[in-house]
Amino acid sequence: MECLLIVKNYTGDHLNFGLAAEQAKSEGYKVETVIVGDDCALPPPRGIAGRRGLTGTILVHKVAGAVASVGLSLDEVAAEAKRASEMILISC
Repeated sequence: MECLLIVKNYTGDHLNFGLAAEQAKSEGYKVETVIVGDDCALPPPRGIAGRRGLTGTILVHKVAGAVASVGLSLDEVAAEAKRASEMILISC
């Protein structure tokens, strides 16, 4: 079985989805994770925190679903979702 996790860039989400991914991997699942940080309302981030994830996450889900529906592999779906997340910026 395979699973793609699309996660908003928040500390709690990193922690909880990271733990879920590790548990799934230990049970034999193949897991890929895409972190979405689309908030451009704040100055560019310094350090490791990055931008937070907002409503652009919905578009990443749409892209992932579209490419998965045509039969791409999990790795390819994750790559396309990551590419989409890097192109999406949302401002308040």
